[in-house]
Amino acid sequence: MAHFVTGLIARHAALKQFAAIHGIAAPIALTDVLSLLPLDSDALEKLLPDEQHEFYDGFNYLSPALSRVFRQSSDRCVLLYFETEYFGGMGTQGAAVFRDGDIVFGPQSAELGPINNALAVLGVRPLPPAIDEFETVGLQRHRSVEEWLASAQD
Repeated sequence: MAHFVTGLIARHAALKQFAAIHGIAAPIALTDVLSLLPLDSDALEKLLPDEQHEFYDGFNYLSPALSRVFRQSSDRCVLLYFETEYFGGMGTQGAAVFRDGDIVFGPQSAELGPINNALAVLGVRPLPPAIDEFETVGLQRHRSVEEWLASAQD
């Protein structure tokens, strides 16, 4: 099965403010504390209207320019950016964490691990029956940005 999701994870208030400032649809609650802001091509274009040509290794969208937007927006909050691209069990994921204007984790890309490692930086710990941080926050619920955005309409 395919899994193609790009987004930001942060505390509810931080993501709500980020979305409002950038004219992006409201975030979706993942847990009592954290929300997800799915980033489709329209949202990414609002964040960086100029075409990007340089990306961090292993990333489809995270560029130094986009990283600057997240660093500037992480003043007094923590933002976790992530990408997944899997098809038939093969693929990669990447993540980076921004806090107080700095990158405090990543950008890291690998077949497995970066998203769980980044969630751990946010303080997420696996809670059974979940097997890892990814499941603990419910990121497995939808397999595409479009599915996440549609779930907000329900």
